[in-house]
Amino acid sequence: MKKFITVVPFQVSGQLRSYAYQAVGNSRLQMEDKVSFPILTAVNGYLQPGETAKVLALTPETEDGRRNLEQLEEQLDGLCVRRGLKKPQVVRIPLTEGDQVSAHVDAFQALIDQVEDNDELFACETYGTKPLSQAVMMAVQYAYRVKRNTSISCIVYGSIDRSRGRDPESWVGYVYDETALVQLDEIVRILAARKVPNPQEVIRKILNL
Repeated sequence: MKKFITVVPFQVSGQLRSYAYQAVGNSRLQMEDKVSFPILTAVNGYLQPGETAKVLALTPETEDGRRNLEQLEEQLDGLCVRRGLKKPQVVRIPLTEGDQVSAHVDAFQALIDQVEDNDELFACETYGTKPLSQAVMMAVQYAYRVKRNTSISCIVYGSIDRSRGRDPESWVGYVYDETALVQLDEIVRILAARKVPNPQEVIRKILNL
């Protein structure tokens, strides 16, 4: 099953904006509709009519978190109607408050509990704290290494260019395909385990393929 992992943003009311994200490095992420959640560019690009999927939404246990989750559901509804898609089940995963290690371990455990053999994984690194983003990527990589026939298809990151002025209407959203970084990490792990004498040269050759 295709599973799309995202962190529901902490933004307070009025701060969560929508953008027509411009895809960088992966044309499948390009979409014309404005959305607030870059993971929806992956849903739009990779989910096909008739397919069953899930959105795993790590959600702060706050009023803002619950409101932003509702917006995610509404925008997902709209996307599925426009594309003729079967709406993915949204699985709300409550986030433990705080940035202590135990809170991120809880998020890691909750995610891997949702991943099964033969899953195709997608994830967004845009929202949440840096340690939380790291926990998400650890969970994705753990699932790839441990689960049978589980793959990582796309990791996305949304960025906002505010260089054109202070008016939010002039800001431009970009969505980047960061999957190669995950693949590079896996390559580095294998090279280190095999004690390859010149890993830099091997990595350069692989990246140039």
